[in-house]
Amino acid sequence: MQRTIGVVTEDGRGALSRISGLMDRRGFQVKGVTAGETQRSGHSRFTLVIGGDDRKAGQAVRQIRKMVGTVTVEDLTASGCVERCMMLLKFSPAPGQREALFNAMNAFPHSVSEDRSHSVIFEMMGPAEQLDACLESVRGFGLVEAVKSGPLALGTD
Repeated sequence: MQRTIGVVTEDGRGALSRISGLMDRRGFQVKGVTAGETQRSGHSRFTLVIGGDDRKAGQAVRQIRKMVGTVTVEDLTASGCVERCMMLLKFSPAPGQREALFNAMNAFPHSVSEDRSHSVIFEMMGPAEQLDACLESVRGFGLVEAVKSGPLALGTD
């Protein structure tokens, strides 16, 4: 089981370092992290995906809440959230496989970021499970490289 935790902190040096250090010291298994600006000047938002149950998530929220510079922290899994990741896939399909690759990719929402005669790069955004399913289904089509971002999440309440 995994939990998604949203954290808003005051901008400042070392916020990510302090959060990751806390997660490491307390033995939390971090499966994904994303950081970025918010709509409020002077604040940053971190989205953490950690392994664990309700108890583990509650403990993480309490520990982060105590940190200097924390504005808000919430277990987004418990309150409901929309979570998305992004993935880029680069292929160099063998002759005759190009059409089959595009047919396989049509089963998933995507866009073509770059299409050259020898390679093609697809861009996708969606739930992590959907991206993982796509990656597994197209591995045999000359996959050269794949990269998936950490999660972005917003609570629905």
